[in-house]
Amino acid sequence: MAAKSFLLQECANVKQVLEETLRFEYGAGGSKDFFDECSSRLAFITSEIAAADEADFSALGANQELLLDLSKLISRIERSSLGQYSWPFVDELKKIAAAICAEDTLDDTDTPPMVHVLSEGGLDAYAIYPEEQRPSGSERRILTIVFPRTLKHFVLLHSILGHEIGHAIWRSSKHQNDLRAAVDKAFVASNGRFSSALATTNWLYDAGAPTSITARLAVFLQQGLPRDRFFMWANWEAWREEILCDLIGILTFGPSFIAAECQLLYSLDLSGMGIGSQHPPVGCRVNLFLAAARLLGYRTMAFDDQKVQCAFDAFWTDLESKVKTDPWFDIFTDAEISAALDGIGAVLGTHPPALFRLPDVSLLEHLFQQLAKGIPPIGFSLDEDFKPRTSAVDFRHILYAGWIASHRENPIGFLDLNRLCEHAIMQQRSIEIFTQNTAIGNDSTI
Repeated sequence: MAAKSFLLQECANVKQVLEETLRFEYGAGGSKDFFDECSSRLAFITSEIAAADEADFSALGANQELLLDLSKLISRIERSSLGQYSWPFVDELKKIAAAICAEDTLDDTDTPPMVHVLSEGGLDAYAIYPEEQRPSGSERRILTIVFPRTLKHFVLLHSILGHEIGHAIWRSSKHQNDLRAAVDKAFVASNGRFSSALATTNWLYDAGAPTSITARLAVFLQQGLPRDRFFMWANWEAWREEILCDLIGILTFGPSFIAAECQLLYSLDLSGMGIGSQHPPVGCRVNLFLAAARLLGYRTMAFDDQKVQCAFDAFWTDLESKVKTDPWFDIFTDAEISAALDGIGAVLGTHPPALFRLPDVSLLEHLFQQLAKGIPPIGFSLDEDFKPRTSAVDFRHILYAGWIASHRENPIGFLDLNRLCEHAIMQQRSIEIFTQNTAIGNDSTI
């Protein structure tokens, strides 16, 4: 076969594979949206190849790349299955992604992305892969969310995806300028340790750095990586993006993100002092998390129920024990962190429900008390006439209550706690559907 004929045959092959994907269900909405989007892209690629001259290798090559990307996308969709991940959590995550990851198109200034999910690997598998830009012939960008297969039901840890949503937002042309301006105003204008690659290099190689850090840098030197070439090996812009995404994770998921990220990062880097080409040291990031929590007022809540108060204090004490006390790890000042949170929060706040809001003390107590009884924590109670009442509860408040309950006296097993929270998110969705269908409002009587 000539190249053009071969590519047209491959288009036919992809079409057949695409049609076969309809045998599966990929989320509560099914696979129709994915089928329509992929069919639209395939029709465009096929028409472009058919119209190209046999000797036009530039046009054929460009469409070959589009065809390869589409084939990979379809294969990922085929690997998705509702049974492999927590779909109640994913449905809530999609609402956040649809709000903040929307982009400008000819059809709409707020075109939401399509989201599909697959599970693979273990602790380090959490990720979101956004398309860098919408391919030719497409109507919507597609985000691929990856969950660790081994952590299918651990919804308290899934809050980590707040960081991954940050990567998707950053790659959205609609918000990148605003986010960059917020980061620059906070970090660059301050002339601090993270104001430039040179400033960060000077901080890394500071004479007061911990001995384990200087030892690691000495190994780099032995490997032919002197100080002035450090950020030729490491990517300073990638470090900036990671810090930005950490702040987005805190602002989208609140304390549950901080707890989940601390657990994950220290499980992958036990010392917290590793230096990566794409990531700053874990110890610096964790110190940032806890400083942000303090500045946002997460740590100061007073409960009437002393059991809740004790669990709340134990939860934060446990997290604060992970802070590196060496001032070298405090790469950001409080003023820089506050400015960054304000700037990023202003972007997220205009796209509800992206921005996390602290729950009322009474709501957290209510959710905690349900968990203490082994009941999924939802917006449910009995009124004075013993009639059931339902109310709206943000799924992130359920996750926060779960983390606090994990630190109460004689807690239930962590997996069981996660399953209760997972069921609560699903049941809360049922309450939402009931409320919408009865058109009574967010607080209704059944």
